[in-house]
Parts: sequence; C-alpha cells; structure tokens
Amino acid sequence: MSLIVILTVGSYFFYKKFVLSTSEEKALEELNYAQKYLSQGAIDKALNKKKLKIPYLGFYGIVAKYPFTKAGNISKFYAGICFYKLGNYKESIKMMRNFSAKDEFLSSIKYGMIGDAFAQTKNKNEALKNYVKAANIRENEITTPLYYYKAALLTFSMKKYKNSKFFLKKIEKKYPVFMHKKNVEKYLMFIENKL
Repeated sequence: MSLIVILTVGSYFFYKKFVLSTSEEKALEELNYAQKYLSQGAIDKALNKKKLKIPYLGFYGIVAKYPFTKAGNISKFYAGICFYKLGNYKESIKMMRNFSAKDEFLSSIKYGMIGDAFAQTKNKNEALKNYVKAANIRENEITTPLYYYKAALLTFSMKKYKNSKFFLKKIEKKYPVFMHKKNVEKYLMFIENKL
C-alpha cells in the first residue's frame, strides 16, 4: 500500500471521526433553534436567508455551513418548506431536489412538495410527474391517496378527464377511508357526465 493511499484513508477517517462529528453536533444545535422558529411560525427567522439579526444560522445557513452533515441534509427539506411558504417556488424545488430522503414517507413528501411548487409555477406536467412519483414511492394510507388526489385534481383542471378518472378510481377502490372521499365521489360523478 502506497504512502498516498495510507494518507488519504487516514485523512478520511480523521475527517469522519473528529471534524464531521464536531460539525454534526454544531449543526444539530443550530437545527434545534431553526425548528423552534418554524414551530412558532417565524418562517423568515427559521430560514434566515437574509441573515437577520439573530444569533443562529437558520436552515439556509445550516445547509451552506454544514452541507455534509445529517442536520445539513434535513435542513434542505425544511428550507424547501420555508421557501415554498414564502412563495419562492424555484428555491423550494432546488432545496427539495438536493434533500436526500432515506425514509420512504419523507421521500414521498419531498416529491409531493416538488409537485406543489411546480403547480404554483403553472408547470402542470412537472407537477403531475412528481405527484405520481410521490404516490408510488411506497403504498400507504396517507401519502398514496393524497398525491393521487392531487394528480386527479390537476388532470381535471387540464381537462384530461380520463386521467383524472383513473386516479380517482384508484382512490375509490383502495382507500375507502380517504379524508376527501366525498369529493372523490363528486368528481367521479361529474367526469361520468363529461365522458
């Protein structure tokens, strides 16, 4: 084994053990403050892109300063939500795309948020693509019918009634306790008269 390989491997383990763990602790502490602001509804402070006069980084600052930490990664998700709430849909999409979701539920929400942001920018095809992806990541009683429903409403607004019917029928057959069940029935009745 050459000296360069030994130094490279040694540097990597040193970085991972000491530098990253210290960064991880600091990033986590910052994340706690940003989450508190978010829970209070202080979106600007939670994101802190404008570098407000507060002693904490905010989600945006955590992403910039600690990009390789777990806290930095989850901050991308939170920053995406904050940007969406502030009406900055392009930044929301960018943050959500950069967020690495190992959890299937979070992954589904990630693509659902990207779909919502594209819907806000009137890019209906991209919105639809992301809603379908969000619905299909892992079948469950919460996110699957929700994103099929959003896909159904979107295709309905595009006057693609067959597509809308397809999504609504999936919900009707597989998710009988879906929270918008009555709306599903109404849309299906309306579509039957259209087709």
